Amino acid sequence: MNVEMIIMGVAAGFIGGGALAYFIWDKALKAKKQRIIAEGEAEANVIRKDKILQAKEKFFQLKSEHEKYINEKGANLANLENRNKQRENNLNQRRD
Repeated sequence: MNVEMIIMGVAAGFIGGGALAYFIWDKALKAKKQRIIAEGEAEANVIRKDKILQAKEKFFQLKSEHEKYINEKGANLANLENRNKQRENNLNQRRD
């Protein structure tokens, strides 16, 4: 009977130890999972902010290029109008 008690005690120890190891391991894995998720979210936020900043920079670059193009076209149009007025004045002077 003494041997049976020892075997049962050892078996209970293995089962109890196994269960305790399982719960400790499970808790450690959950903590690691949460840490990895938090790190991933933080990295995603950094990437998102960087992409937003890049998009804003590209928008302002394109806006600046567009404004430059519009200003050049406006200047060209003003030059053409001035040339036409000069021609009209020249024609009026010749006519008179």
